[in-house]
Amino acid sequence: MGTAILIFVFGLVIGSFLNVCIHRIPSDRLSIHFPHRSLCPNCQSLIQAYDNIPIISFLLLKGRCRNCHTRISVTYPLVELTTAVTFLFLFYHFGLTLEMVQGALLVSLFIPIAVIDTKWMIIPNIIILTGIITGLAIITLMAILKQDVTYLLKHILWASIGSITIQAIAILGRFVFRKESMGFGDTKLMFLIGLFLGRWQSILTVLIVAAFTGSIIGLTLIISKSKRPNSEIPFAPFLTIAATLDFIWHNQIWTTYLKLIGWY
Repeated sequence: MGTAILIFVFGLVIGSFLNVCIHRIPSDRLSIHFPHRSLCPNCQSLIQAYDNIPIISFLLLKGRCRNCHTRISVTYPLVELTTAVTFLFLFYHFGLTLEMVQGALLVSLFIPIAVIDTKWMIIPNIIILTGIITGLAIITLMAILKQDVTYLLKHILWASIGSITIQAIAILGRFVFRKESMGFGDTKLMFLIGLFLGRWQSILTVLIVAAFTGSIIGLTLIISKSKRPNSEIPFAPFLTIAATLDFIWHNQIWTTYLKLIGWY
């Protein structure tokens, strides 16, 4: 129980840092490093440490800035809570293993990517590059522990094939629809996903699930008139959700699929 509480609190702290990344990375004027302290986006007043406690400060302040009383975006506590709950779930699912660390790292990359793409329709290179470097490091470590160099090569191979596949889909979409269907950021994200998952079945699952859920959400937004038919819809959130589901439940998803088509 004590370990679970520590992991949940650690997830809250990481979620708080992810909020900093989400707010600052898209801006050329702000750095995620010291000495830039947290400021209210509206009045630019310095946010004190006691007002920067994950979840708790948001509740105590009733979702408003202490100084100007402007509403604080609900994104902040949602990111913190999502990160903490996911970390806790990974702990109960995998235990204290390298797989859990790998999953926690993946989630810590996916959350800012999904939120930033939703808000600004961009996938920052710095997050992708950080993910590739750390992903290669942890996969290399796992290959060493397994004493299997093909483990690392397989992950790099499927990362490359995944990114090539989604870029081919983007080119085809541009030709068919006469407009940009997916950005190059999605291609880079697919490389990152393929690097962590390292299976052709996972690449197929992620593309199918992301395309299906993206289509459903897109149609829902159009029908509800929240989006116009020709509006751009960010694809990164659907890719990241699909990849997270596959990372956790790959065997169950693939077995269910094979049963549905009668191959199991």
